[in-house]
Amino acid sequence: MGRRLWLLLLVALIIILYCISWRPAYCQLPDTVEIHDSPENYVPPHAAENTAQRETETTRQIPRPQAENLRPFGYEIFSENAPSFDAVNQSIAPDDYRLGAGDQLLLNTWGRVDLNIELIVDREGKVSIPRAGEVTVHGQTLSEAKDRIRRKLQTIYSDFELSLFLGRLRSMTVFAVGEVRRPGAYTVSSLTTVFNALYQAGGPNERGSLRQVRLMRGNRQVEEIDFYDLMLSGRRGSDPRLQPGDIIFVPVVGPRVAVRGEIKRPAIYELRNNERLTDLFALAGGPTAEAYLARVMIDRVAEHDGRLLLDVDYTAALTDKSTDVILADGDDVSVFSIFDSRPNTVWLEGAVRRPGAFERTPGMTVYDLIDGGDRLTGEAFVGRADLERSDDDGTIELIPVAIGDLCDGEGELDFTLQDGDRLIVYDRERVLRKSKVQIDGLVEQPGEYDLLRSMRLSDLIFRAGGLGKNAFLARAEIARRHPDGSRKILTVDLGDILIRHDLEEDIILREDDHVFIRENPESLGFPMVTLEWAVLFPGRFALLEPTDGLYELIDRAGGLTPRAFPQGTLFIRQKISDDLKRQNLSQVLAHSEPIVQDSSGSFIRQQLLRFDPEEMTRIVLDVPSILSNQGGEEDIILQDGDHIFVPEVPSGIQLMGAIASPGTIKYHSNWKVGRYLEEAGGVTSAANKKEMRLIRANGRVISGENILGRKAKLGDAIFVASRIKKEKNWLPYLTGTASVLASVATTWLLIDRIGE
Repeated sequence: MGRRLWLLLLVALIIILYCISWRPAYCQLPDTVEIHDSPENYVPPHAAENTAQRETETTRQIPRPQAENLRPFGYEIFSENAPSFDAVNQSIAPDDYRLGAGDQLLLNTWGRVDLNIELIVDREGKVSIPRAGEVTVHGQTLSEAKDRIRRKLQTIYSDFELSLFLGRLRSMTVFAVGEVRRPGAYTVSSLTTVFNALYQAGGPNERGSLRQVRLMRGNRQVEEIDFYDLMLSGRRGSDPRLQPGDIIFVPVVGPRVAVRGEIKRPAIYELRNNERLTDLFALAGGPTAEAYLARVMIDRVAEHDGRLLLDVDYTAALTDKSTDVILADGDDVSVFSIFDSRPNTVWLEGAVRRPGAFERTPGMTVYDLIDGGDRLTGEAFVGRADLERSDDDGTIELIPVAIGDLCDGEGELDFTLQDGDRLIVYDRERVLRKSKVQIDGLVEQPGEYDLLRSMRLSDLIFRAGGLGKNAFLARAEIARRHPDGSRKILTVDLGDILIRHDLEEDIILREDDHVFIRENPESLGFPMVTLEWAVLFPGRFALLEPTDGLYELIDRAGGLTPRAFPQGTLFIRQKISDDLKRQNLSQVLAHSEPIVQDSSGSFIRQQLLRFDPEEMTRIVLDVPSILSNQGGEEDIILQDGDHIFVPEVPSGIQLMGAIASPGTIKYHSNWKVGRYLEEAGGVTSAANKKEMRLIRANGRVISGENILGRKAKLGDAIFVASRIKKEKNWLPYLTGTASVLASVATTWLLIDRIGE
């Protein structure tokens, strides 16, 4: 029995703890909450460890010359931005051009016979001349055809001369296939070469070869063209002329190598026929003058998915072919620069007339170097120069040099220079600290200025562009710090200094003086207010005295019009919003909002209060009382930017909110709020009768249980709020209760069995 009692007490304790701890999920907060400025600033611990691990990892990279954006050589000539090319209109027939069907010949004769004839070579290769008959010209050059036509005409004419020109060329169809940008059939002239046709087809694509272009004629290859010859030497011998039906086939590009660094034409080149390093240099235009040829590095893709480096002496490869490496696909060739060292050079830098590098002659001294630079400039600091000298181990020794004494003839201070010595002569502005003064306020160019010797306050004002408009002359301040650390404010009369030119009042400035020029308070503009609507003279008004009030303003505006409704006057003061924004109240309220947890487990901040500083700018006033008392205690002192609206007499009483027929009802002097609601059809079923408001025309709000019995005044508004329905979700509670009951039943069953 005792055991059962203890088990029952344990179950009861579990149920009590569950009921106490059960609450909605949004009320459950973690013991500690980390708040981060933004999600980007939060790094999980394991991510930070991985980042640290990555930062500690080091990779070894192969050093290369200055990186270039290497591109395959030669393809830019076929770029889409290249100018178009028309072989028909831009080519001139060479002397060895052979005539064929479709060519046009222009025949002219003069002497005893005048002819001007256009002849077309027909399909049989003949031209027909009036009265002379047919002449076969197929396969003939222009000069050979001219001789044949002359002999033919001589059979019927005598004593004449003739000229024969090639007019319009015959056209033909050729094909560009393979790795070309625009493969297809092209109609070209009879003078078109392989390069011309390939140009019209857009050239090879990024996979196409420039060195193995094949010309196919009659199902056989008649020639393989290497366009590098044309591009590098300009020779057209490797660019044959096409014939009708020819096919230009561009295969996939062959092996490629890259060459970079001190080479005249760095690029990626296509290889052909086991080309070597010297062949690659020839394609790339050769090394530059600064190339270090004793070691050319080749980064090569080796077998078994590896890489290896080859160092080649290019100068030896020029004479010994056995050292000239045969290149392989994927090779990356780097040509480094020679070391930037000159064994017989010394350097002169800084405030000298001709700085730079000089030849070090035997016995050359520091004075000789300065004299070779045509001596010092006027800004040179002669107290000291620095001589930097590199030791054999690469460390730099600093040797101070008194160049002022040296230039004055103190020869015993001079000493001999060594190769690589660097003499630095400093400018006074770099060595000597420049004293500064500062001026702020109403000057044209406020800021910091150099303090010159015997510089006075008037000098600083002049350098700052003079005083600005409305500057206060009666008083200016100078903040001064003494060497002992104490500080003092000096006041001066700018009128004595700038107008009366009193030299004793014109203070000599010291280092770090800070001058302040104030604005004349009497020169400030008038504060302005705006009065609109139902006044005789609406508009903007300037305030003359700090005590000007609303009553005086309405009087200056000519008073109210007969239709004015002073009870509804709207007084807006924008300065209230500006003050609230400066106090940062919106952020204070936002941080005071409660934090809840949503269904996904994320913590969010609820927005219960809506705060808009722009809605806080209205001031509620009793304008009729102000007017009847001619100001009095009810009056309000005006400020710059105030905006007052005096409306006209309203139409009636406005009804808003949960009302059957909201709108405006004509005003009745003896009607109460309840009567107006009855006239509007009463309130809706969703109305919250305890939350009724009577809003007076001047902005005051009246609420309470006896609101229905209050009389409404002209211009008032009646507002009825709606009830807020609260939906309860019992599912989590029922689920938790069912789980507890199930646990209780299981426990009771165990207790019962134990008791048995």
